Amino acid sequence: MLTITLDENIPYAAEAFNTLGQTRLVAGRVMCNADLQDTDILVVRSVTKVNAQLLAGTSVRFVATATAGFDHIDLDYLRKQGIGFARAPGCNAVSAAEYVLAAVSHWSLLRDKPLQGRSIGIIGHGNVGSRVRQLCEAQGLCCVANDPPLQAQGYSGLHSLEAALACDIVTLHVPFTRVGEYPTFRLLDAARINRLRPGTLLLNTARGGVVDESTLLKRLQTRVDLDVVLDTWENEPAINLTMLQHTLLGTPHIAGYSLDGRVRGTEMVYRACCEFLQVQPCWQSPLPPTEPLPNTDTEDKRRDILHAYNIREDDRRMNALLYNKELDVSLHFDQLRKTYPVRREFSGLS
Repeated sequence: MLTITLDENIPYAAEAFNTLGQTRLVAGRVMCNADLQDTDILVVRSVTKVNAQLLAGTSVRFVATATAGFDHIDLDYLRKQGIGFARAPGCNAVSAAEYVLAAVSHWSLLRDKPLQGRSIGIIGHGNVGSRVRQLCEAQGLCCVANDPPLQAQGYSGLHSLEAALACDIVTLHVPFTRVGEYPTFRLLDAARINRLRPGTLLLNTARGGVVDESTLLKRLQTRVDLDVVLDTWENEPAINLTMLQHTLLGTPHIAGYSLDGRVRGTEMVYRACCEFLQVQPCWQSPLPPTEPLPNTDTEDKRRDILHAYNIREDDRRMNALLYNKELDVSLHFDQLRKTYPVRREFSGLS
């Protein structure tokens, strides 16, 4: 019988993969080589580094990550070892885009800055960025999308990075890469951070390393002219509490953490595993359809959006780190993710 090791925080993973073999649940952050000695199939999240150190000498022949991103996976090692691989591109796109819209709505109400006619620079126009554009255009925002890899493939309607950074709102949706033609490590370097216009709202739901966090913090401490929303951080889970203190909203890498998005990821990697094993899938997501936003008479949906997803509660839970000195930063960050309350995606927004 197949042995399948699963990150314990992947929803419905045991129910899905029990149809294929014997499952074992392990905490992803502390998963190690000894846990995998008799494992055939490994299913992880972004907190587990999958590389030679984890897999050497094991019987793993297929790895899946129930996430869209895969910078935690050593793909070269998997290829050299002949180990199959799958991920879940776009599984959390709706959830992450709705997070951005909720954060922007909160900022708009708090700063008394109506969204109609305001500009938003969307850096990265893939699964998440394109969904952000769709939602923001529906709210009257002027979207300036930037994506050099897509532009090189002939996609039209895209703009320069400088044009995106000149907008009222700037939101990041790029993969984390250090090499290649379009590396994103420190994409927002010191020069670009310091060129952001006063009053800009900056959101990072991509990866912490996309932004030069120390430079960003220095600007926030000295000029106090930016609003920042961070869901991803350098050195997760041991984040910089001074950086948290200077955010408008700070959350523990949960932008894509709707139950819908997470279960969608489970289903995608389950089906990929079935394809690898050449067996017919027999498990389906048990989630009922989501409820649409209320059909209010007003054209201003900001309060409806925040009612559907109260992002301020996620910020409040995170900010316990600033007031309770007994909390361990890394443990609290991970615990917030592990015990994240059920959040459903909303729909019907226009």
